[in-house]
Amino acid sequence: MASSSLLATPLHPSNTTPVATASGLLALLSESDPSLVSHALSRLLSVVDTLWHEVAECLPDLEAIAEGGDVADDVMDDDGVAAASRPSIAYDLPTRQTAAAVASRVFFHLEEPVQALRLALESGEEHFDIRRGKGSMYVERLVNAAVETYVTRRAAEWEGRGAAV
Repeated sequence: MASSSLLATPLHPSNTTPVATASGLLALLSESDPSLVSHALSRLLSVVDTLWHEVAECLPDLEAIAEGGDVADDVMDDDGVAAASRPSIAYDLPTRQTAAAVASRVFFHLEEPVQALRLALESGEEHFDIRRGKGSMYVERLVNAAVETYVTRRAAEWEGRGAAV
């Protein structure tokens, strides 16, 4: 019989059950209880690298949470109340940072490094630390995106000065 520790991987620690689909976790993002949203985001962060294609459908919601806003919901909620009439939900900083980290990973997999970098920087050191993540494809690509952006901006400034002389 296989030990449960043999099933533990960085994406599936031994204290959690592996997730085959993100749909249940994504549904929790529209809940009005911030603790449920926070739990869903934490679990999504642990599976986003394998289920990013499902999570991508909720990028606007993830970005809204990361920015401190409410999740867009064009339909009625479970109580039959229109989303626009619900009170706005205030998410704490760790929840917003986790949402930014999840969204950043999705943009990374969508090969949108500038968007991934923007959200990685919003996610804080707990989720994006170039010292701890050194050598990971994610960190290396985002560092490259930062350098490319810097070089492009500096070149544009330099060309602007040359034209002014």
